[in-house]
Amino acid sequence: MRFKDYIYENSPIYVQNLFCTAYGLIEKNKRFSKEFFTYLEWLEESQYWGEQEIYDYKLRELRQIYQHAFTTVPFYKEKYKKAGLSLNHIQELEDAKKIPILKKAEIRKHWKEMVSNKSPDGKLYPRQTSGSSGMALDFYTTKRSINFQWALWWRLRQQYGVNFGDKSLSFIGKITVPIQQVNPPFWRVNKPLNQHLVNMQHIKDENIKFFIDYIDQEKFIFFSGYPSIIYSFCHIVESLGLIIKNPPKFVFTGAEKLLANQKFCIERVLQCIVTDHYGFSEGAGNATRCKHGNYHEDFEFGHLEPNQKTLLTPNTFSGEILATGFANYGMPFIRYNVGDTATWTTEKCNCGRNSSTIVNIDGRNEDFIITPEGLTMKIHSYLFKDTKEIQECQIVQYKLGEVVFRIVQRPGYTTWNEIHLRQKVRKWISSSIVVNFEYVDEIERTDSGKFKAVVSYIDINNIEVHI
Repeated sequence: MRFKDYIYENSPIYVQNLFCTAYGLIEKNKRFSKEFFTYLEWLEESQYWGEQEIYDYKLRELRQIYQHAFTTVPFYKEKYKKAGLSLNHIQELEDAKKIPILKKAEIRKHWKEMVSNKSPDGKLYPRQTSGSSGMALDFYTTKRSINFQWALWWRLRQQYGVNFGDKSLSFIGKITVPIQQVNPPFWRVNKPLNQHLVNMQHIKDENIKFFIDYIDQEKFIFFSGYPSIIYSFCHIVESLGLIIKNPPKFVFTGAEKLLANQKFCIERVLQCIVTDHYGFSEGAGNATRCKHGNYHEDFEFGHLEPNQKTLLTPNTFSGEILATGFANYGMPFIRYNVGDTATWTTEKCNCGRNSSTIVNIDGRNEDFIITPEGLTMKIHSYLFKDTKEIQECQIVQYKLGEVVFRIVQRPGYTTWNEIHLRQKVRKWISSSIVVNFEYVDEIERTDSGKFKAVVSYIDINNIEVHI
């Protein structure tokens, strides 16, 4: 344990709140500078640009970031010259497809060489993401990129009538309330951002009534955070037959995929609008869900394109997401393979936006299992409909032909639930795959607090176990 963490965890609650407030003040100055409000005002207008305006903007931004990387970033300069590319390679948006793909393994090996020696954005901020594989990814971002990304997220909130500074409750993975604390309050307050914080470790049956009383008292405008944590909270509330008298008006989730069963449960319990956006820590792209249920590429921030494109219907296609960020000139990400897959459509959305439309973020490459028939299958949330006796479930595949359901049980769970799940797997996934069950007290999260619904140790590309 780091010394500052030790000090925090062993301080009185009022001192911990002071720490949260001090941190909030630092983050407020970093995220919400004058430039943030300039971006936010501009983004309100740009979201309804026409197709040609969007194309011209993306071409200009792509050309600028490519030329900047080519001339000021040692890693890209060498990489692109080896690929036979020139400084003036980008003439059309389609020319991006000739740029070599940036892989995570390259970043881990060369991240220090990916820093620009002539960044126009000043100070660099170190970041690290553990990723789904648990392997750390180090990178740098800039204040401009941070401001821009937060402006995107606040554009979404403002579309629903949320005002900057409205009171919120954030469900996070980071420990703000020490795990060893056994009595309320199970929350801390970040006053500069009018943000109240809870971490997942205290969302338990025996604590739920304390949370409900607190929520009813504070009258939060919106909740935000990991969908799996908000879902866990709502699932317990529903299972115990409790009611929240003053629920939030909105729930905004991120960092993980919002599963259908999670969304339905949160809507039932909180009786409010639940929506999300797609983004990732590296900050090279973003897509926001509109009120019609589709995701729209936030083209102002970056270019999202499909790799290994597969035509599904005349109007839809899927592929791995490649992202090129337009805001981070300190350490550019160009054609970065995020590790997620998505489904795009060429049909126009009724919301009136003309940026690329994504009908679904299918998930990470590791979120799939391989059936005995050799099919790559996505585990869908419909497997867990009508299963209130299950608090959480994680599906693990160690070897071909077999999966393990790791389940946190709730009262009322019986062997019937096992039979029911096996029947659903045979119907929807594979008639021959073996389903085993493991019962646990809790499902481990990643270092950053993310819940993984599926953990696969099968290399989909080589079909071999790599544990």
